[in-house]
Amino acid sequence: MIIVHTPSDGPVEQFDIKSIRTSEATKICGLLTEPASWPQVKQRLSDDDPDTMRATAFVIKLRSEPGLRIDNFDPPVAELAVCFDRREVEEWGETAAHFAKLFEGPETQLRVELSVILDLAADRDHARTVIERVVAGKFPPAPSEPTDESSQTPEESPS
Repeated sequence: MIIVHTPSDGPVEQFDIKSIRTSEATKICGLLTEPASWPQVKQRLSDDDPDTMRATAFVIKLRSEPGLRIDNFDPPVAELAVCFDRREVEEWGETAAHFAKLFEGPETQLRVELSVILDLAADRDHARTVIERVVAGKFPPAPSEPTDESSQTPEESPS
């Protein structure tokens, strides 16, 4: 997930959730109006919770602006959004490829159905590429689940 901050009076900023360090996660949890664990923070980000987006973006922003105070970082809610990163778009593409195989409508309608990812992706060009791969049937299928027997290495014993 990436938080995108699109201020009306400055450049767009992107804050990658994967880059958060343990100490930063603790700080984010402590800044929230309503206490939350780290898994709850990630869920709240998925739900576009404004308080969580602000606290998370603020903590990452502190890396480049160590003197910044939370009171001085209070963007309008409309300026913050949570988007999929490239890996998440690829994962979405795996699911979409399965959907595309079952889709019985025309290709133009399939493209319309798949275009929902464009509003969710931080990198829209990458999302367009994934859509093209899905439509062309060139998206690799998700790996199958290993069976119990095939997941054991020679050194492992079932007992």
